[in-house]
Amino acid sequence: MNIRKIILLITLVIPGLAVVGVSLYWFILDYAALGKAENYIEQLARNKQASDRQLDYAYHRTLAHRINVFADGTWGLIGGLITGLGIHGIATIQEQSQSKNKAE
Repeated sequence: MNIRKIILLITLVIPGLAVVGVSLYWFILDYAALGKAENYIEQLARNKQASDRQLDYAYHRTLAHRINVFADGTWGLIGGLITGLGIHGIATIQEQSQSKNKAE
């Protein structure tokens, strides 16, 4: 294997896959928490005894979960792009022996 391909593998592909994996893990956890928070708001809204302060607090908690889910998805996309760049680089690098033969 060419040293350039190893460098691309170590610097782009493996870290990119790690970012995708970690962000996917947190995305799943945050998405489940968002679902629970939405259900809690719905429960509070149906309960006529809930105060405005309780509703506001629960609503702002769901907004925090929405931001977390968005950020996790964005990091997953960035990790996928980094991985894709590394794979593209590995696939398009020509072997040095081939380029020497073309030059001669």
